[in-house]
Amino acid sequence: MPVYLSRDGAVLGTGGNRTGPLGKHGYGDKAVHWGLILERASQLGTGNRHSMAIRADRSLWTWGSANGLEPKRVLNDIVAAIGGDHDTLAMQRAGSV
Repeated sequence: MPVYLSRDGAVLGTGGNRTGPLGKHGYGDKAVHWGLILERASQLGTGNRHSMAIRADRSLWTWGSANGLEPKRVLNDIVAAIGGDHDTLAMQRAGSV
């Protein structure tokens, strides 16, 4: 399940997608072409069964596994995030996790 952050902020994905880390693109089996998942991202991360992105406005977006196929805004004022199997840890600008 490769995901890619392009220079223009587009998040693209291809490959295995049974738990939804590539969003709607190729859901259920395997995406055979690169497809757009999210736009205007500045950072990108993945967990085992989900993915996440931070946009320039410091909003955190997640999708896949229990989060659903559509990217959802889940937190604001985020400077870093990392994913595990099902969980996402995020750090806010003030330093809280």
